[in-house]
Amino acid sequence: MQTDISLKRLTALCGADLLPLFGVPFDRLLRVETLEQPASARRLDNVLHVRSPDGQTYLHVVEWQGYPDLVVLWRLMGYLAWLGQKFPTLTVVGTVVYLSPACDRGATLSQVIDGQEVQRWSFSCVRLWEHEAAQALATGRVGLAVLSLLMRHATEATVEQAVDVVLRQTTPPHQNDLLSILATFAEPLMERQRLLHLIGKERLMESEIISSLVREMAAEEVKKRMAAERDKDQVKQQLEQVEQQMAAERARLEAMVQVNLREQQQTLEDALIARFPQAPITLLHSLRQVTHPAHIHQLVVALFKVADVVEFEHLLQQTIATGKN
Repeated sequence: MQTDISLKRLTALCGADLLPLFGVPFDRLLRVETLEQPASARRLDNVLHVRSPDGQTYLHVVEWQGYPDLVVLWRLMGYLAWLGQKFPTLTVVGTVVYLSPACDRGATLSQVIDGQEVQRWSFSCVRLWEHEAAQALATGRVGLAVLSLLMRHATEATVEQAVDVVLRQTTPPHQNDLLSILATFAEPLMERQRLLHLIGKERLMESEIISSLVREMAAEEVKKRMAAERDKDQVKQQLEQVEQQMAAERARLEAMVQVNLREQQQTLEDALIARFPQAPITLLHSLRQVTHPAHIHQLVVALFKVADVVEFEHLLQQTIATGKN
């Protein structure tokens, strides 16, 4: 579920970055749209409105495929047929993007009768493992940098470079979402604790993707319980339990942030004592007023650059004042 949500969000945030991957003419991305299919009650999330180099506007459907599915090409054809009926004057194209060889169902629907092919439909197809991670990073495009973790020869170094691209080229709140997507793809490449340290737990907690997952999981749980229990009092009680679970999860995540903050503050205190063993106790107490991870990191670095404890104390007071403002 998280991979599916991540890819949809990546398309929404970085659709223009992904266009070179699909191998069709483009000049710029106009917008990314989610459309409802009334007959099937399905949402078509990745509909890209694209303008070609000669100024033609067309629709491009991207079908991300991260699990084995016999009907993936039929589903894509159904999307294209539905959009063709809805927008008969527009050109409609589609691309299936396979995340791994296990998901690959090819790019052709072939209909055979008595050993003779009588009908064939071909689709644009991208196999991410056939693309080089280094080349995707070299483009400087944020979307391709995130996808590079699913490409050939991706390593821990690829993760670090991709994180750097996202941090340099984006800002919150989209930055938090992109880092959350990146974390999902990076898990097979990097140990979890190192990955969390590299990205920052706070950013993941603030990601709309994580919030969306929590909401969807809660909504699914409520639907299941409401279907099983028709008594209104029981349904009300179940809804309250879901809310309590969500509150407990929020509290757990907040507690994790506080523990992480205390660890960083302790690192700063240890660094101060190591550099200036005779530092006054009041200075150590003042360190606790610094609560922003970036400020703590800056002070740790500054400790090894200042001439004396007086200069560091002056810098510390400036940092505290900045945090209050």
